[in-house]
Amino acid sequence: MKKALTVMVLTGSQLGTAALPPRYQNERDLDAMVSWIKSNERVLTTLNSIDFRGCTVRYADDCKAVFHRRQVVHPAGWAGPAEPLKFSYSTCGGKRTRGE
Repeated sequence: MKKALTVMVLTGSQLGTAALPPRYQNERDLDAMVSWIKSNERVLTTLNSIDFRGCTVRYADDCKAVFHRRQVVHPAGWAGPAEPLKFSYSTCGGKRTRGE
C-alpha cells in the first residue's frame, strides 16, 4: 500500500509542476515584439510604447503594430508554452519581418 501511494504522490507531483511559470511565456512574447521593433528602423526611431497586455506597439504619431497568437486546441490537462506571438499588421503599413 505504501509503495502504491508513493508512486501516486510522485506521479501527481510531476503533473502538477509540468507547466512553465508565466515569466517564460512573457519573456518569449516580449522578445518577439522587441525583435520586430529592432528590425524596423522607422519603428525603432519613433517608438512610443509597448502595450504588453494588448500585444501592440505604438510608434510615430498614430501608428500601431498589432501582434497575435495562433489559437490551437490542446487536449485536456495539456501544460506547456502557448504558440509564439507574431506580428499581424500595422495601421501604418510596416514590413513583415523575421518569424512570420
